Amino acid sequence: MKVRSLGDAEIEKALISPASVFDEPFEVVETRALAKLMKIEILKRWELDARALQRATEENMTGGEPPPLDAVNAALAILDPEGKAMADFEKAPTKL
Repeated sequence: MKVRSLGDAEIEKALISPASVFDEPFEVVETRALAKLMKIEILKRWELDARALQRATEENMTGGEPPPLDAVNAALAILDPEGKAMADFEKAPTKL
């Protein structure tokens, strides 16, 4: 795991596709360039991506790496043990 600094372009990219910027969810936790709420938002988006890949796999649409859902949840538990910081995130639409 490599702790890195991030520029604005990388932060925007991480918000769209966390796995394109970070190798693993715990790297988000360790990154000093992000505020706590931004880290949680990135991890929640990673969780949505992992769940979408799980659904696709269940529907026999394989491809890609297995979703790191356990690692994402563990990283979220470090940052937000009670799950309160992003309570409204679940209300956001998952499809555009």
